[in-house]
Amino acid sequence: MKILVIGAGGFIGGHLCRALADAGHEAVRADLRPVTDWDAPAAWRPLLAGVQGVVYAAGCLRDQAGGVADLLDLLHHRAPAALADACDAEGITRLVHVSALCGGVSAYARSKHAGDVALAGRACIVRPSLVVGVGGASSRMLDLLARLPWLPLPAEVARCRVQPIRVEDLAAGIVAALVSPQPPAAWTAVGPEAAPVAEWVARRRAARGLRAARHVELPRALTRASARLGDLIPLGPWCSTALELLAHDSAEAGAASPLGRPLRGAMEGAWA
Repeated sequence: MKILVIGAGGFIGGHLCRALADAGHEAVRADLRPVTDWDAPAAWRPLLAGVQGVVYAAGCLRDQAGGVADLLDLLHHRAPAALADACDAEGITRLVHVSALCGGVSAYARSKHAGDVALAGRACIVRPSLVVGVGGASSRMLDLLARLPWLPLPAEVARCRVQPIRVEDLAAGIVAALVSPQPPAAWTAVGPEAAPVAEWVARRRAARGLRAARHVELPRALTRASARLGDLIPLGPWCSTALELLAHDSAEAGAASPLGRPLRGAMEGAWA
């Protein structure tokens, strides 16, 4: 099949394109740059010519990036909703929307929820927890933390339970959903085990053959100041949105996978 991958230049999108090629499919790469009128169905129709399926994997953590106001709602809600309208008009029934398993009231969480509501019943909605693997910003940050002899973490971040999924399994699951005669309406994409963030850092450190690090709880004022600095200087994923997201667990028990096999553990492979 010929599959249009929106967000092909990103972490998940890049791995997905490789998984599609490995499965004998053709991936048509597309990105939403520059950000223009992607919330209009007509903008999508030229990209849909000749494709049998579509994966929307575009996203962003920070609002107003590149000077675009209300960017998160555009990328996570209005654009995929318009894409679904365009797919309906073109008779394309295989649509996968990559969302996120997140809580809270941040603009990011609100936009993801709005997108899920808009595409319910019109696409297979994939909601991953933390995604780990080569090229991932979050796993790269955790890998860097694992190298420190002192582990400075805010209390809410250290306690937050996440259920990491390997990016290779996530990509393979999306391919399986695309080619299934009856694709699932939704997939909560989580790995086999949930644990607090601090424990995942400790496991990564142990895998490197290092002794346990001493945990240092960052004061709330310092935590918020560092997150605001991340808003101003976007050198990594740490920012106010990340802090708010990590105040809420991202895990779900008993989530079924479209792969029909057990998923690999988060430690089974490189993180950065």
